[in-house]
Formats: sequence, structure tokens, C-alpha cells
Amino acid sequence: MDSQKTFLETDDTLDVLQGSSKPLTVKSSKDNLIVIILFSVFGLTFFNSLSSVVLIALYASSVSQKPPTLVQLVNGKSIAATSFENSVRSPEFIRQFVLEQLTNLMTWTGELPPDANGKVVRDIGIEITSTKGKKKLVSSSSWQAAFGLSEDFRTGMLSSIATLTPSDVFNGTTKVILVPRSLTNPEETTKGRWKLNLVANLITFTSQNPAGVSVPFNKEIFIQTIDIPNLRSNPTAIEQVIFKVRSAGLEIYSMRDLVRTDLR
Repeated sequence: MDSQKTFLETDDTLDVLQGSSKPLTVKSSKDNLIVIILFSVFGLTFFNSLSSVVLIALYASSVSQKPPTLVQLVNGKSIAATSFENSVRSPEFIRQFVLEQLTNLMTWTGELPPDANGKVVRDIGIEITSTKGKKKLVSSSSWQAAFGLSEDFRTGMLSSIATLTPSDVFNGTTKVILVPRSLTNPEETTKGRWKLNLVANLITFTSQNPAGVSVPFNKEIFIQTIDIPNLRSNPTAIEQVIFKVRSAGLEIYSMRDLVRTDLR
């Protein structure tokens, strides 16, 4: 009896152990599945949250950036333009402005741009009071380019040009050409002001001397920023000329002879 009881107890104990081991295995598998699902949900939630933060940051960055400014050209086309502080100009832009204005100011060919038929138009000149008090002519290109000078400098400069311009320019027998040789990069003197050194030659061509006679034109040029004027509707021809020159936002306010220190 004791041995049977022991067997039964042992058998019952085995049944209990075997019976309890099955539900424990199922429960453990369910727990693992739940953990996996929870981690998956947490991972997806974290990824979605991170994506939302990145998208919000990108959107905020794009909103904070100023959109490009579109500028309509005279021909009707629009181009994107970047805005700068009024006193900021690139060195190349300054050099280009100086070269263009001085070339137009100091080149006297006696001719205007060709008309619609491609025919060369004679420049009859514009009358100016010279430095000697006499009425003399300056080329149309000089008169137009002079609007790239400050007002207190323009009148005196035009008078000097009128004195220098040969009268034969306007009958087609003489031409004077400015030939730049070098122009330094602009050196900022104060905010919105620069100076440049120009080394050039003025070459005069005549019917008697077609090879030309050259004289030095070496100048220290001072330039500054200006406010760009507004062009009203239906502008006059003079207003269009002034706007074309001064729309660069720059003007030459002084020039003086350049003392070259690089000669040996």
C-alpha cells in the first residue's frame, strides 16, 4: 500500500507537473508576442514622431527663407534677383561699372549707334560751356555717361571734357578712343565707398595721323553707392537715359591723377 501510494503520489505529481508545463509554455509564447508587438508599435511611433519633427523643421526653414525677387526686364522677361544691403556691391560689378562709364565718357567717335536700317548716324554733339567759358560740344556718349557722376562732380567734368574734345570729332575726321590697360580691384575706403586705380591711354586718330597719337590717362577713381531712382510711366527720353545709367546704384564722385609707384 505504501509503495502504491508512493507511486500514485509520484504519478499525481508528474501529472501536475506535466499539466502545468503546457500552459506555462503557451503563456510564455504569448508574452513574447506581446512584447514584440509593443516594441514594433513603439518603434513605428518613434519613427513617425521623428519624421514629423524633421518635416516641421524643414518647413520652418523654408518659411524663414525669403523667396527670390523677380525682376522684369525691359524686354518683358523676368529674372530671379538676390537682394543685398544697399551699400554692398561685388568687386566685379564695380569694375564693370567704372570701365563702362569711363569708356563712354572719354571715347569720342562722332558717331551714334546705327539706326533701324543699320545706317551709321552722325553725332552732332551737345553744347556745353567749357572751362574757358566758351560754348563747345561734347559727344552724346559723354553727356549720357556723365549721369554716372555725382551732381557736384558732373558739371565740372563735362566742362573739362568739352575743352579736351577736338571740334573735328563732329565732322568725322577725328576720333578719340580710351584704351584701358589695367584697373585694380576696388578698395573699400568707408562703408559704401571704394577707390580704384585706372591705367589707360587716350589715342587720337586723325586723317593726317591714322596710326594715332597716344597720351596717358592714369586716374585714381572714387566711387560710391546711391539709391536707384524710380522711373515713372511714360518717361521722357532724358529720363530714360538718366535711369539707364543710375540704375546701377553707383556713381563716381571724384577722380585725380594717379601717381604710379610701380615704375622702375
